[in-house]
Amino acid sequence: MPTVFYQDHDIVITDDVYAVWKPDPQVYDLEGLEDLRLEHDGRPARIVLLVAGALATVGTAAALTFIEGTGRYVIIAAVLFVSPLTGRAIRVLTPVVWFLRARYADAEVTLFTSTNPISAMRVRRGLMRAFAASAASVERLDRAGYAEAYGRLNSLL
Repeated sequence: MPTVFYQDHDIVITDDVYAVWKPDPQVYDLEGLEDLRLEHDGRPARIVLLVAGALATVGTAAALTFIEGTGRYVIIAAVLFVSPLTGRAIRVLTPVVWFLRARYADAEVTLFTSTNPISAMRVRRGLMRAFAASAASVERLDRAGYAEAYGRLNSLL
């Protein structure tokens, strides 16, 4: 009976396999997974929104030189209140996407994708625990002398 290290409605991680049910069912042997890493996308839309905000601020500063009276104070108030709201909108509208990636059979695969960093860390931790358990079981086989016999039997079959 395999030990389950992580189980979700989409993913199951045991001491032998990493199985994904959605969007396409895939099963990966843990011994074939290499170079496991957690990456994020870096928010390319954030730069565009930041440049647009900087241009709007420069335009507002230029407009202040032409406007007299109370209109000047309205524009200053708008700039002071809109900037924090724009920063919040940038964070909300462009969430960070976390990817759990690895190499499997000499190909890059994405094992897990989420906008929630806690979920991505849980899946990664489950995989790391499964790797450790798999390595410990192989080490036990090596100490008992079964690894060589198992390798010979595997090559014969």
